[in-house]
Amino acid sequence: MAEKKGDILKSLQEQLRMKEADIPAFSDLLDDYMAMYDIKKKLKTDIKKRGVSYETTSASGQAKIIKQNQSVKDLVAVNKQMLMILDKLGLTTDKTIKEDADDKL
Repeated sequence: MAEKKGDILKSLQEQLRMKEADIPAFSDLLDDYMAMYDIKKKLKTDIKKRGVSYETTSASGQAKIIKQNQSVKDLVAVNKQMLMILDKLGLTTDKTIKEDADDKL
C-alpha cells in the first residue's frame, strides 16, 4: 500500500533539502503536488465506485445509456501533472537521494 500523505510530503521535502533546493517557490510547488495527490485519491475512489463506465439515463429521460467515467481521463491528466512537477523539481527516480543505513546509526 502507498505511503501516507504526510510521509510522501516529508520525503519530497527531504529530497529538496538534500539538493539544497528547499526554497519557498519549490515548497509552493510541493503544496500543489499534494493538492493533486488529494484529487487523485478522490478520482480513484470514484472509478472504484462507478467503474470506467456507468449506466445512466439519457438527457431526454427516455433511455438508459452507458457513459465513460470522466474520472478516468481526469486521473491520467492529474498523474501527468504530478509527474511534471516532480520533473521540474529534479525529483526523478534516477536522481533520488536515499539515506544510507550507516547515517541512521
